[in-house]
Amino acid sequence: MTEQRRPKVSVLMIAYNQEAYIGEAIRGVVSQKAPFAFELIVADDASTDSTADVASAWADRYPDIVRLLRRPKNLGLQANYLDAYSHARGEYIAICEADDWWCSRHKLARQARMLDEHPDYGLCFHRVINYYQTDGSMSLSNPHQPRRMELDDLARANVITNLSVMYRAIPYGELPQWLSSIRLFDYAMHSLHAGRGPIGFLPHPMAVYRRHDRGIWSGDRRRGWLMAMDVRERLIGHFLDSRRKAVGNFADAYLEIAAALEVDGDGDARSRALAFLADKDIPVNEDDFAARVERRRMKALAKQGLLSAVRRRVSRLLPAPRIWFGARQI
Repeated sequence: MTEQRRPKVSVLMIAYNQEAYIGEAIRGVVSQKAPFAFELIVADDASTDSTADVASAWADRYPDIVRLLRRPKNLGLQANYLDAYSHARGEYIAICEADDWWCSRHKLARQARMLDEHPDYGLCFHRVINYYQTDGSMSLSNPHQPRRMELDDLARANVITNLSVMYRAIPYGELPQWLSSIRLFDYAMHSLHAGRGPIGFLPHPMAVYRRHDRGIWSGDRRRGWLMAMDVRERLIGHFLDSRRKAVGNFADAYLEIAAALEVDGDGDARSRALAFLADKDIPVNEDDFAARVERRRMKALAKQGLLSAVRRRVSRLLPAPRIWFGARQI
């Protein structure tokens, strides 16, 4: 890609052993109809299957768009992502993981237009279709999402699906060192960019998020909760002196996670949470924490509503949306 064709948007695709899915993920990116140049950086983390070969075929077919970073040895998720980020040259950065796909050709154009029209925004995102691979059912994300949010809102809960985000790029050298040591870095990245400006939301469902049994929350729930605690500890420390309201909301979510762990039988979560917040001079009421635990116990007993179950069953009859072009596919 020449200097004259410097991309406005860099798309990052992190890949490892996803030969069955990566072709569709790449197709959704190269099919974009945008009035600007964009690039796709595929970072294959030394896959042991044909993932890198599939990506290489797409790079040969679309050399002005696809750039393949083929790791000689496995770096791990965080290091692979951060190195890919360091190669991005766009003003904006979008994400599409190799087992998900975009279903709208206008995704990049719509999101870039939103950031162009709102130069104060740090990022924007959109609705996605959740595709449950085990039974083929689907659901829509963010049903009542406001069109604009702040970091204070995001601190309450991560409502942003990673493949729906577009960031106003932070220079790589300004990213904090601790990013390389956390697992849930998508929420960390959303929050860091939101620390630079508001969050815009587009109601169009423009991507499909594949939910399967290899996800963080489907395998080891306790591990997922502990990673969620870890990232919030980092974010509380990062924003402690600058965004007190956001810190309070991060802390509230942090205590909810600790309560969930206690309900699941983790006896150390309460003491860890109380000690961490005390060290940061964030007050915690013991009775309030006990009430959180009780509410969590009641939630655990609640069953999925009938309406939701019916929607899931009906959705199995519908095909998941895709982008198709031409008869030939790689």
